[in-house]
Amino acid sequence: MTSGLRKAHKYIWLILVIIIPIVILFSIKDLAIFSSENDEVSQIKYSENKKIVSFENDIVRASFSENQIKIILKTTLKNPSSVVYAIDAKGNKSLVIGQLTTAGIYTFKSNASPKGI
Repeated sequence: MTSGLRKAHKYIWLILVIIIPIVILFSIKDLAIFSSENDEVSQIKYSENKKIVSFENDIVRASFSENQIKIILKTTLKNPSSVVYAIDAKGNKSLVIGQLTTAGIYTFKSNASPKGI
């Protein structure tokens, strides 16, 4: 290794030593795992919502409230990703609500209560 390569190698490693921790700190800062206040507020707001309609079968449980739709996917679906649509009274797709990927709880905000999903 020549002296020019040694200098370049030294400066590159010094820059990486400074930049990588900064990038890691900013990425951790953007995660929402450290904000417990927001979680408590969202739980309180959800408990205040009145449940209008609920539906349940072997795969999914859905409940509609005034301004949100809560879908509990009990098992994983055959498709790796499924899109949930709001349907009107005629059964036509009118609005994309969200996407389901794995089993879990999904909450979507809704401006108006759909006739079905």
